[in-house]
Amino acid sequence: MRNRNRFMVGLAAASLVVASGCGASADSSSGNGPIKLGIMAGVQTNAISHPWVPQAAKIAAAAINDAGGIMGRKVEIRFCDDHGTPQGAALCAQKLLVQEKVLMMVGNDGTMEPGLIPTLKVAKTISWSSQGASLDSLKSDRVYVLQPVLAQYKIVPQMLSPATKRVAYISADTVVAQEGQKTSAKYFPPTIPITPLTVAPTATDFQPTCLKVQQSGADTAVIAVNPAQIPSLIQTCNQIGLNRLHWVIPSIEMTPQVLKTVTELKQPNTTVMAFGQTAFDGFGADVAKYGRQVGGIDNTIADSAVNAWLGVKLLAKVIPAAGGPDAAKIKSWLDKQTAFDTGGVTAPIDFTASPVPGMPRVKNISASKGEIRDGRLVSTDPKPFTLKNP
Repeated sequence: MRNRNRFMVGLAAASLVVASGCGASADSSSGNGPIKLGIMAGVQTNAISHPWVPQAAKIAAAAINDAGGIMGRKVEIRFCDDHGTPQGAALCAQKLLVQEKVLMMVGNDGTMEPGLIPTLKVAKTISWSSQGASLDSLKSDRVYVLQPVLAQYKIVPQMLSPATKRVAYISADTVVAQEGQKTSAKYFPPTIPITPLTVAPTATDFQPTCLKVQQSGADTAVIAVNPAQIPSLIQTCNQIGLNRLHWVIPSIEMTPQVLKTVTELKQPNTTVMAFGQTAFDGFGADVAKYGRQVGGIDNTIADSAVNAWLGVKLLAKVIPAAGGPDAAKIKSWLDKQTAFDTGGVTAPIDFTASPVPGMPRVKNISASKGEIRDGRLVSTDPKPFTLKNP
């Protein structure tokens, strides 16, 4: 209770500072100085660390600046480590939106965004290209999600081979994961039986799970567990003889170790990619050219890295189209777009629609089909798949 009170006091203080001064985005929207963009992620944290999120954003900014900036102005990334806590998010809101007066937030992983949203409202700005990893994010009209996290698993049935006979759906033993499993199962045709299996978030012994997959007769396994568990899961199933099991891995689950394991064991696989090949090619080219300039990057295949890079890059188009670096104008322009062009990275996005019930900020309902091939993520279909109602 004491921590909650401290958080609320800090949040109230941040709001008061914004309300008593000028708009938080004024510094970036006027003059000829740099366009300052804020980004928030957990780096020094007891949970999963995401240093590649600000690194990817800085790489995108370096590429934009090398091409002349946006409307002749340089782009500057201001990063704040929220340490994966609500208190950290409230402090980041104060630091970025109030003290440093960034134009907007961009590329947040969204986990701690509930601590940011109240200050976004007071500052009259937005969080662009958030990953929307919280219910607050998925309902706030100031949060714009590009990554189709909630659509990826539902699109899986469209990507399966016609020869698929039975699916083992392996999800984490949590309320959220199991609810996602039930919802996604509705999108599978009745001709493909599904065996639901669960794995404890802390499990390290996967033999029982693999034996159940074997007993089910499944020829395909869809994975929705902790990404750190996937390499051991695949290795264990391979060891008991499931060496031809076809693994379906949404890119939200992808890590360098998953890539390495699937490649070394030569496992048949399909990846449900949040973003198409043009994103990976463009990101890879920018990493090669500007990565060293910003101090390198730890992970170039994480969805969160590609998302942060993409969010910054797209602003080179969004800001001029909206009439300049003014958060209110940008929000107004985005809210009118019925076929926002991401350069083929996703299907065109209708920001005026709400295709996912209860989640009004989920606008992108497309994903690309790919596979892990020779140690790389490769798109196998140039056209994104779009979610269809069951």
